[in-house]
Amino acid sequence: MTLKSVFYIFTVTFSLSAILEFCAVKFPNDIIKFRIWRYGTSFCTSIILQMLLWPFFAYMANIVWSFYDIELIMTFLMEAFFIAFLVLLLQDFAILRLAKTQTELENSKLQLRTAEAENLLLKQQIHPHFLFNSLNTLKALYKKDLALGEHYLIQLAGFLRAAVTLNDSMVTTLREELDFCQNYLEMQKIRFGEALEWNIKINDPNMLKFSVPTFSLQPLAENAIKHNRFTKQQPLKIKIEQKEQYISVSNTMNLKESGETSLKSGLANLAERCFICSGNEIIINNDGVTFSVSFKINTDENHNY
Repeated sequence: MTLKSVFYIFTVTFSLSAILEFCAVKFPNDIIKFRIWRYGTSFCTSIILQMLLWPFFAYMANIVWSFYDIELIMTFLMEAFFIAFLVLLLQDFAILRLAKTQTELENSKLQLRTAEAENLLLKQQIHPHFLFNSLNTLKALYKKDLALGEHYLIQLAGFLRAAVTLNDSMVTTLREELDFCQNYLEMQKIRFGEALEWNIKINDPNMLKFSVPTFSLQPLAENAIKHNRFTKQQPLKIKIEQKEQYISVSNTMNLKESGETSLKSGLANLAERCFICSGNEIIINNDGVTFSVSFKINTDENHNY
């Protein structure tokens, strides 16, 4: 009888594990059907196995029994029910432990990614060489054109004010990010003149109130200027456009020989921060003529950052 019990428990455990796997695959998103099928099938399987195995082991042990022996049949059924219940209980405990472990792992990954995003945000802040270049440009403009120099100074002041204001924020509104980027492009337009053309198009003004990662548009425009060759005869054209729930930055291409690694690093930076802020990936298109980066504007006002 001991051999029978061990063999029966092993068989039931194996069968119920197979049922668990089957139900998990068949009903991955319906917990009610998953439980009904799993529990119902498991108890029925346990009872069937008990009734199939018992006659064989009873014969081997020279035990005389009959299906008309109600008391004995009820004992078989209770044993089958109890063992199935015990196996299901152990499985549920294992499932809960696994779910808890996975939740803790996901929370740890989220905390790590948040910390990485904060670090990436720091890396996106204004570099000292930008300030030096801006001051040198301002100095040259004041010597050549006082009015243009004053206009450049106004744009620089707005750019620096926005940079300081947004410095500690992971996200900002699309309107604020566009204003920040526009200050930057105005300065670059003064610097490069007709060699640089840019345009901002917003198809739905209501999208301006929703959020995007801080320092997301300006670095894309900066990358376009940094990594491309352009002249008055062959100008660099930068276009920022909002379409539905997406904002895109595109530019004509005439890449310099170096700087590819820096470009990929900047895009990886933006991709990581977009994923942290909204859970969405950036979309990169490169047809050899135009390079564009698009990402989703986060319209979820209840999103936790």
